[in-house]
This record gives sequence, C-alpha cells and structure tokens, in this order.
Amino acid sequence: MDLGLKDKVAIVSGGNKGLGAAAAVRLAAEGAKVFLTARNEDDLNSVKAEIEADDGTAAIFAIDITEDAAGDKIVAAALDQFGQVDIVVNAAGAARGGEFLSVEDEVWRTAFELKFLGAVKLSRAVIPHMQERKYGRIVNVIGMFGREPAKQALPASAVNAAFMAINKGLSQQYGGDGIFVNAVDPGPTRSARIMTLFADMAKANNTTPEELENGFRQQIPLGRLGEVDEVARVITFLASDASGNVNGTVLAVDGGMSKGLF
Repeated sequence: MDLGLKDKVAIVSGGNKGLGAAAAVRLAAEGAKVFLTARNEDDLNSVKAEIEADDGTAAIFAIDITEDAAGDKIVAAALDQFGQVDIVVNAAGAARGGEFLSVEDEVWRTAFELKFLGAVKLSRAVIPHMQERKYGRIVNVIGMFGREPAKQALPASAVNAAFMAINKGLSQQYGGDGIFVNAVDPGPTRSARIMTLFADMAKANNTTPEELENGFRQQIPLGRLGEVDEVARVITFLASDASGNVNGTVLAVDGGMSKGLF
C-alpha cells in the first residue's frame, strides 16, 4: 500500500532513540522528509546517518524540549529547513516508576515537563501552520498505563492519562481544520525505556527486572514483548492519509495485554 508520504515533512521529537527513532526511520522509508529533534546531538546524527544510508532525507535540531519556547524554535527550524510541516510525532520523554512513597517530586516534575508539556509546546507551535494549510497529522506516543494505571508506575500513569485527554481534546478542536490528532498506546515494548521502567518497578516490588518481564509476558496473549518497529509501523499509518477518518483515537499496540473495552 502506498501511504502517500512521499515528500511530506515530519517532525519527530525524541527522534534520537527508541520509538521516536524507529518512527523516523519508518517514515523516511515511506518517502517522508524527517526532522529529528532531541537533546543528544550525537544520537540524532546516528539516526540521521541511518536514514541517509537508505537514501532517505533527514535533518536534526538538538534542543531540550523543556526549554521555554522550545516548540516554537523546533517548528521554525523545520520550516527553515524544509518549508512546510505536515506531520508531528510527539515521542519525547518517559516517566520513571517506583513505590509511591519513595518517588521524589523531581520524578513527577520531569515526567510532566518532558513528555506532557513537551508535546503541548510542539503541538501548540505547529497547529497554526497546519491551520493555514488545512492539513496536518499529529501522532502522540503515549503508553498503556494511562488507560490502566500501574501502582508501581504512577508518574507514568498520570502523565499518560493527561496526554490522552489532550489527544482527544485537540482532535475535537482542530479536526475541522484538516488536522488529525491520534495516538499510539504501546504496551511493553523492548526498548531502553521499558528496561529502565522494569528496573524501577522491580525495585519497588523486591524482585528482578527479568522476573518482572516474565510476569508481563504471561499477561500478553502473544506471549512476548513488542518490538519498536511494530509500534513505528502504526505511527506511520496514523501519520498518513491511509488513516483517513481516524481522528481522536488511541490505538493499543500491546499484543492484546490491555483488558478494557475502551
């Protein structure tokens, strides 16, 4: 299927590693021009080199998205580089876990400032440009704990729930402007982020990350953790016109782990 992404311009926050990098690589493989942003310039250059080695087009912009006006700076740099922005993938940030009484304020603050407010800033900066063009695709990478909170990962659960509210609200407010806002809800996916979260949760439960991973696998009908490219393919679909009439949804990519009907 041709997803119609050739020469579309996609900003990918958190594009230096994990799900963000995988989404950037997949979007570029479909013909999109990818604008990667994150804090670590070396990691961004590595992803850029991977994309270009496969004849893709990529540019980078190293910035801490928690900075004031970071969203405006990213969008301005992308427009200067490519002249337009069609797609934004908000994939920056992750929240730490731990036993509630031992989780410090800084963990909560960082989770909201990086993952939640980072996406708010970037979306707020790009929406006026998308309104002018009557076209836009915003894809938010959230996480399953927003829908089903985990007691050992309440910072992640709270951030993800807030993120889901923004996802739905923006889709309702700007759908009439041709801006589609959707999200992916990854379950346990083999990445550095999930390994860090497993380590935090294992400490809170007096177990090991390996035992915790085995416990998660037993809850997943497919019997395994997901892979980053499996999530990236869903992100790419939502970023494309092939997902027409899909707006305001959160697609679970969790091997069937979530049990809720909605």
